[in-house]
Amino acid sequence: MKKTSNFEIEQFLINLGVSKDDFLIIHADLRVFGLIENYGKDIINIIRSIVGSNGLIASPSFTFSYPNDFDIIRSESQTGAISRLFSLDPEAIRVPDGMTSYYLIGNEANNIVQNWSHSSYGLGSIPDQILNKNGKVLQIGTDILTYVHFLEQKVGVPYRFLKRFYGNIVDEDRTYRSYTDFYAREPGIEKLIPDPIRTKFYSLLKNSIAIENKQLRYFQTSEYLNYSLPLLKENKEILINKGII
Repeated sequence: MKKTSNFEIEQFLINLGVSKDDFLIIHADLRVFGLIENYGKDIINIIRSIVGSNGLIASPSFTFSYPNDFDIIRSESQTGAISRLFSLDPEAIRVPDGMTSYYLIGNEANNIVQNWSHSSYGLGSIPDQILNKNGKVLQIGTDILTYVHFLEQKVGVPYRFLKRFYGNIVDEDRTYRSYTDFYAREPGIEKLIPDPIRTKFYSLLKNSIAIENKQLRYFQTSEYLNYSLPLLKENKEILINKGII
């Protein structure tokens, strides 16, 4: 099995362009590195050491818990090993969102959580706030991209609709009622994976490193949106399998 040291991971990130004061949304499949030094437990610190305390690192920690309770501490993320590593970090703050939560680390984390608008992908959502901070995306061995759904909501695609989900937030010894406005997909609609917009966008990226048929990528959120918005506006069904409708 392939082995990757902490030093190698740090060099990959620096070579990609990750730098001080970056606001990053991270999507990761850590299997791309094979056997990682210290079982990957140092990856969060490696990224944090590069962006510094004035930067921010964020990981989706989606649970889709509602209408059941969402426990900020105990509800397990469905978004992979990187979110579990965030959950173990004492500096990580979790967004009290029972559908599409995030872990955030950095000096601005509290402000972003306080300004969260109860939206998954709309104005005031976590992706929106990071976009407005000149945010970047760091993909490690995966094509997953939160901003696809942000893009869909911004354009207003015909196969999704806003749905409000309610549930309880459990925050240590406090429980309270809350909600999330989620841009849900109509039943029977199949999204294309990979979709043609992302496929073309990724092929044009300069900040990309191949590791055993997988990619590490780093790009501005605005770069993806500026490229994708005209294409989705021109064909609002380009991201789905139209034969399923």
